Amino acid sequence: MKRESEITVFHFIIFAVVVFAVGMFKGVSLNYKEKHCTQTIRAEIVRVEMHRKTYGKTKRTVYTPYFTYSADSKTFSGHAAYTTINWKYKVGDIIKIRIDPENPKKYLVENDISDYRSSYEVGKGFGLLALMLTVFAVIKKLT
Repeated sequence: MKRESEITVFHFIIFAVVVFAVGMFKGVSLNYKEKHCTQTIRAEIVRVEMHRKTYGKTKRTVYTPYFTYSADSKTFSGHAAYTTINWKYKVGDIIKIRIDPENPKKYLVENDISDYRSSYEVGKGFGLLALMLTVFAVIKKLT
């Protein structure tokens, strides 16, 4: 029984470290994009994909907008990192995005900022939890 609880703690620590890493990556990515994506341009929604997602016992339909935009006489495509439960985008809608003038392939959709920040905050929380569990496991092992 003791061995099983050690394995469970170990697996949770690994899970927490992975969530922490993803959150930190999103935080660093947002920081980069906020600093470098300074040019605001218009992008046109070219399709909206519908997906069925399960949140616990609840199933929801979510929508992800895909868009194209032009910069430096080239056309680029992208999509929002978030999905929206409300059907608020349709093909042909124009949205504003920010691009990196030095590298127009890099863009930031304004609505994505809250998604990046929430992932970053969750990642920090799991990182703290992983640290506490690791310290607890080491102390327990030493005693």
